Amino acid sequence: MKRVLFSITCIFLSITLFGQQRIEHKSQLYKADDGKLYIQKEMPVYLYLSTSPDEDAKKVRLESEDSKDYTNPMYFDTEGINTFHSPWKIDTVTRKYVYPKEDIIFEVYADGNAPRTRIKNIAKGYKKDDKVFLRGDFSLDFKAYDGLSGVREIYYSIDGAPYKSFKKPVELSEEKVYDIQFYAVDNVGNDEKTRNQKIVIDKTNPESSIKIEGDRADNVVSGNSAIIVETTENGSGVKQIYYRINEQSVKPFKYPIKTSWFSEGEHAISYYAIDNLGNKEAWKTFDFYVDKTPPVIVEEIMGNTFMANGVEYSSGRSKFKITSMDNKAGVKSIHYKIGDNEPKEYTEPFYLKGNSGTLKIQTWAFDKVNNKAVGSKSSTKRGASYVDLAGPDLAYKFLGDFVKNRDTVIISERTKIQLIAKDPESGLDYIAYSIDEGPQKNFNETFNVADPGYHEIYFTGYDKVGNTNQSEFFFMVDNDPPRINIDFSVEPIGSKTALDNKIYVYPDHLKLFLSATDNLAGLKNIYYTINGSREYTYSTPLENFEGGRDYSIHVKVVDKLGNIREKDFKFSIN
Repeated sequence: MKRVLFSITCIFLSITLFGQQRIEHKSQLYKADDGKLYIQKEMPVYLYLSTSPDEDAKKVRLESEDSKDYTNPMYFDTEGINTFHSPWKIDTVTRKYVYPKEDIIFEVYADGNAPRTRIKNIAKGYKKDDKVFLRGDFSLDFKAYDGLSGVREIYYSIDGAPYKSFKKPVELSEEKVYDIQFYAVDNVGNDEKTRNQKIVIDKTNPESSIKIEGDRADNVVSGNSAIIVETTENGSGVKQIYYRINEQSVKPFKYPIKTSWFSEGEHAISYYAIDNLGNKEAWKTFDFYVDKTPPVIVEEIMGNTFMANGVEYSSGRSKFKITSMDNKAGVKSIHYKIGDNEPKEYTEPFYLKGNSGTLKIQTWAFDKVNNKAVGSKSSTKRGASYVDLAGPDLAYKFLGDFVKNRDTVIISERTKIQLIAKDPESGLDYIAYSIDEGPQKNFNETFNVADPGYHEIYFTGYDKVGNTNQSEFFFMVDNDPPRINIDFSVEPIGSKTALDNKIYVYPDHLKLFLSATDNLAGLKNIYYTINGSREYTYSTPLENFEGGRDYSIHVKVVDKLGNIREKDFKFSIN
């Protein structure tokens, strides 16, 4: 047998991929360093036969008699290894069969899958929407993987620039948004779909400032205001704002800081913000004074005889003078009202008009943070002026069933809530409250909350001169009765039908176990009746049932809040 050398030559059609600014990559054959031959899987294949290894030797294209319709060209169907076979192996020296007989196999690796590329170290950034934010300079580096022929090149484009072959990491240092497009091509021309990643270099710290909601005069605020820390962050976004009050422990800022929580006097709040990349601004401090004291009103008579608080005005030539003083914010305005006349703003002493025994003057003043002082002069009673600085004392009660579990009170929809306020000085004016930040209402009588779940009550007591105190408390409403569990000690031995109802039959040594579970308030008692008997409190399993009888059991369970569930069931004893 003549020595024959098979050589396989593949002629392929070029496939050109078009994409914006992408580089064309032709499909091709690739022989790796380990001798493996790779071909792009979609390329046509032609087989040629030659008797010489010389490149210019004559080559004859093979024709198939059996598979004529599927050759010239032929296509590989399998991703990965494909083979050409010829029986049998012949020793190249002796020209005899090699035993055991085996096929001669030529291997070709078909590769139809594109590589997969990723940006290295991108995971250390903060992702928001379609952008990845990175703190400081970033070294743009790519890594690509291909399962067969291997990666030939990685290409990238920054901000719409022409694609470049990736050779070494690219430093991104300018604080801006970078639009990165990239893809890889393998050694047989499979190219990856263009991938896109927006990278934002963020080196800027957040900027925070103080906002006062409510009354403010320079750095003086009222006891009814709120302090808000606002932050501007145009990059990765604010992760957290921190603050501390008067050198106390640092806390995260979550909601407005109410000045009602502060004692009257000088205070300082220090604060800073940190973004999602760890860029942190320096501490800032806002010094402020909480002014809860209303102005002091001094009323005096200028001129001849005048009765006030028991002393009668006797001269129409007398003038009424109102003086107001404030220790911090300063007086904003003074107002007065004579009898049933319209209120006026006080600017200077005014003449008194009215009849003896009927004259009544009401006065009030506001400071620059709207603390209000109220004064009153009457011809029927005279007393020393009194300044009331404290708001009412607040408390609350639950009337009816409730359970306390650690720091949580659990009530039912039938439990009444009573709000209590006492003011020993000017006296209580009214109580206002809201449920779960809902609309504010005036408290006139006890109320209940029917909706199950967690609730918070915010309430404020007002005294006769406008001083307030605020309080809040929370509780759970549990309207869900316990769940009843019924367990038979043995399986039924049969069943029967009575009035179209299926009744299971049990042996006379049956024991019946009753139990109940309650997730919140807890179980109080289990009650039962047998065949309409009086009600018993369950304590031990029910047993000693008489044979040949039907039994009807009624079970009632009650939790510690009075929530009730009932259940009926029937069975028969053999």
